[in-house]
Amino acid sequence: MTQYCLYEKDKAKKIATITFNRPEKLNAAVTDHWVEIRDKVVEVSEDEDVKVLIFKGAGRCFGTGHDVADLGSHHGWSNDPKARRPSIRRRLQFDNNIFWGRQGLAQIIYSCPKATIAQVHGYCYGGHHELALNCDLVIASEDAQFTHPGYRYIGPLGNIALFIHTMGVRKAKEMMLTGKYLSAEEAAQCGLINKVVLADKLEEEVKKTAELIARQPFDAIVMGKSFFELALDMMGAGPGHTAGYITHTLQTNIRYEDDEYNLFRAKKEKGLKGAFAERESHYKDAIRK
Repeated sequence: MTQYCLYEKDKAKKIATITFNRPEKLNAAVTDHWVEIRDKVVEVSEDEDVKVLIFKGAGRCFGTGHDVADLGSHHGWSNDPKARRPSIRRRLQFDNNIFWGRQGLAQIIYSCPKATIAQVHGYCYGGHHELALNCDLVIASEDAQFTHPGYRYIGPLGNIALFIHTMGVRKAKEMMLTGKYLSAEEAAQCGLINKVVLADKLEEEVKKTAELIARQPFDAIVMGKSFFELALDMMGAGPGHTAGYITHTLQTNIRYEDDEYNLFRAKKEKGLKGAFAERESHYKDAIRK
């Protein structure tokens, strides 16, 4: 498998960068890719030569979330009608270890002792949206789009408490329930991101911000991150990660009614392209951006 995380480190400036490297698929990630990111963040967390970690995407966008071709495979969805899905305990363990639990990617970034910045351009959807949410700062270009379209498949996903704390309950519900994306300007207005800049200025702005943070005393950055994490935990964001992995597992038991869009059935019967076409047909009469 091609390396998903391209890693660079400027030891002199104490700034590291992880670039999502699957541009031909709009940086959509399969399970092994999320594990690769998680393991690299753990490594950076213990690196004395890094104060600031930047996430960015290669090609046209930051990232489009979990690759739909791979979606559900880790929970036992299969094209074999005789296949039996893994037990709840196995599905819970997977979600705890990979995505939202104490060993999962989202919480690893949330609790990273180094300052984290998401450098977003283009699409920031699904799992990549969740990743950006758990960063300390998000700086985006004017063409950026943000959403987490989980409701179109199984329901609300991720750390809902952190979404609410970050962008407000009304906007979080709007984004989740409708699946519509927020423009960069809308995302800035509701507090989801820090700043919007011209596309050709994005790299420069993120670099300047990272270098400013890196001038702070190392211990001050780490202690400050600990204080922020404690405060957010007291407000419910910490337990939100636990709720995230439990509810994600529970949602794998969803029952679809006959008139509802079922991605997994559509993939099985029509293939990936057919599933996409059915999804577009199902939502075509809805009010969408």
